[in-house]
Amino acid sequence: RLVVGGLDGNVYALSSQDGSERWHAMVSSEVITRPAISEQIVVVRTIDGRLTGLDTKDGARKWVFDQSVPPLSLRGNSAPVIVNDAVYDGFDNGKIAAVRLADGNPLWQQTLSTGEGRTEVERLSDVDGDVMPVGGNIVAVGYRGQVAAIATDTGRPLWQRDISSYGGVAAGDNALVLADADGNVWAFDRETGVSLWKQDQLKYRWLGTPAIQGKYVVVGDSEGFVHWLSIDEGKFAARERLSKKAIESAPVVLGDTVYVEDVKGHIGAYSVR
Repeated sequence: RLVVGGLDGNVYALSSQDGSERWHAMVSSEVITRPAISEQIVVVRTIDGRLTGLDTKDGARKWVFDQSVPPLSLRGNSAPVIVNDAVYDGFDNGKIAAVRLADGNPLWQQTLSTGEGRTEVERLSDVDGDVMPVGGNIVAVGYRGQVAAIATDTGRPLWQRDISSYGGVAAGDNALVLADADGNVWAFDRETGVSLWKQDQLKYRWLGTPAIQGKYVVVGDSEGFVHWLSIDEGKFAARERLSKKAIESAPVVLGDTVYVEDVKGHIGAYSVR
């Protein structure tokens, strides 16, 4: 199956062989991030703070998990992630939640970002970057919050570091890499959370979520440039310009090729030699 949702709340399941429609279902609100698919259940995240479990065969609704959404939040959603028998996702209230895949019952919640201040803008505390499964745990980062490694079974933080990011985390063999809200690129040790390096030469270029391509970190910026950094030291290795439009989504690495898309739909494919 290929499953995709749209701004009208419709979710479509298509054949991955010929693109023919298998079923479509209506959920409660806009779908602006990719669904998660298991053999029995498709999990869809909507912008109103709900996770909906749909039957993979016919799209019938099986369960709904609801989180309260603050009056003001960043425009973005964390994509649901299925690990074994549970679904993990980040929400606009700054929390990570785990629910049972079979019935949507909550397993645990962990606060990653706590907005503080007198105004709604000051209290923004979203988790919009995707939750990343890493070595039997999950790693996530929040806006005006923390990057943390969290035990999947209990929700207990294994380590935490104060940092703010509206994107997600990329995982290498030994390092976790992210771009903070100011455009600095950071690398942290996967096991301990110790900072390995910081690259500040892309500050205020409004970076997207990075990806790992072999020995390099790949990240796009608001001016359409694609940057490659050494994953060991954070030094610049290469730069190409895809277009003059912002690159907000994470690059996709497949084999020795990385695919990058800007906000206007221009796509580039790059290999590192």
